[in-house]
Amino acid sequence: MTERMTPGKALAAVKDSNDGLYGVLLEHGSLELGYYKPLEHDDQEPHEQDEIYVVHTGEGEFLLGEERIAFAPGDALFVPAGVEHRFVDFTEDFGAWVIFYGPEGGEAAE
Repeated sequence: MTERMTPGKALAAVKDSNDGLYGVLLEHGSLELGYYKPLEHDDQEPHEQDEIYVVHTGEGEFLLGEERIAFAPGDALFVPAGVEHRFVDFTEDFGAWVIFYGPEGGEAAE
């Protein structure tokens, strides 16, 4: 079965989530598709899987380890498992699709 994931469904998943910040839309094997919409600040901790953020709305900066990266709608940001990261100085309308995948500890680089 194929289901279309829309921004409306994503925002509804966030609203219905326990924390009101991250909603899960799809889980399949090691893959998880979610939507992240932090309010004012981002307090997330490193994750056990590799992940990709695809910025949907808003602008700001992304801290990846010691690196600071400007982002805007349409940008994709890769985060290896276990690496400190967070969104900072982001606009009120910021929201991003989140894709977690692979084994705990991340995939081995070739």
